[in-house]
Amino acid sequence: MIVNARMYSVTPAAAEGWKRLLPEAVRRAGLTAEIVDYPAPTRLEGLWARSDLLAVFMCGWPFAQRRFPVRPVAAPITEEAAREGIPGHYRTLFMVPTSSTARCLEETFGGRLAYTNPESHSGYNAVRYHLSAYINETRKTLYRTLVGPLITPRRVVEALAAGEADVGPLDSYAWSLLCRYEPELTRHVRILTRSVPAPMPLLVTSDTVNPQAIAALQTALLTLNTERDATLLRPLGLRGFITPSADAWQVVCDREEIAFSRGYATLR
Repeated sequence: MIVNARMYSVTPAAAEGWKRLLPEAVRRAGLTAEIVDYPAPTRLEGLWARSDLLAVFMCGWPFAQRRFPVRPVAAPITEEAAREGIPGHYRTLFMVPTSSTARCLEETFGGRLAYTNPESHSGYNAVRYHLSAYINETRKTLYRTLVGPLITPRRVVEALAAGEADVGPLDSYAWSLLCRYEPELTRHVRILTRSVPAPMPLLVTSDTVNPQAIAALQTALLTLNTERDATLLRPLGLRGFITPSADAWQVVCDREEIAFSRGYATLR
């Protein structure tokens, strides 16, 4: 069995944090697993299709679409979500270069829109849903150029910082980790606006894993706390974990349908 946190290994320090936390949770559950690296730009779909997942991060959109034979284990509670009172949730941030004069999203229309990949919620589906509200009979195209697929949140920041795009989406938790560990990179971009919250990407396990093993792993993750386990949680900006119902992620599919109904099936 394997563990992997590629989705939130956005810096070397964050990657090391996950390589401490996940094996420790597995150990406390009385289980064993191997840490497997799956570096970008390799697409995550190949990882999610494996049959030996024990604790691997998956985007909530393909999870809600039931594209892979997995079961939910737990979702992280970030410090930001805890402060907002929305544990287990995150937002898509619309980022622009620090030098941008844009004061609202409409002022980026006609420019270059970056995205991660069409299978991502934060990097595509959430963007499509948010932008679909601006589509009407006289305005069917919002941007002159799409920049992507960039695959990772980090590449979106790098593209904006390099002047290769005018606006782009960022997973709010990935942003918080980048800000924590790479301020020299993040100082080149700023938040323009935020999407509505959505359920976080979650840790999943293959559906062949014994239910008792899943329950033990859930217990190990849910009992992590900021007092006893500060050295595991604080470097990752976490308060703990939560186990939402499996249908909690259906909302991201609902937003896809809404964007389609508004005549905005693809970013443009």
